[in-house]
Amino acid sequence: MGLGLPHGQSVVPRHAALLSAAVTAVAELLDVDAATVSTDAPFSDLGLSSLQLARLTAHLEDAMGVEVSLTALYDHPDIEQLVEHLAMR
Repeated sequence: MGLGLPHGQSVVPRHAALLSAAVTAVAELLDVDAATVSTDAPFSDLGLSSLQLARLTAHLEDAMGVEVSLTALYDHPDIEQLVEHLAMR
């Protein structure tokens, strides 16, 4: 009850939507098929440069409607960790 979600809304659909948006954004930045993007590999292992990480924050903010700092990408260095963090906000 303390999650601040409207009555009956679950965290699971939000998590799935955030995960999908993050995978899509990373795939677009890397110009690869979203199906090939690992959600538990560090962003650096996926091949994202510092500039691409900065662009990723903008992509995620647009897609998810939440503020995503560059620091959040370093504190939560893979898609799964980042989405978990964002889903709880």
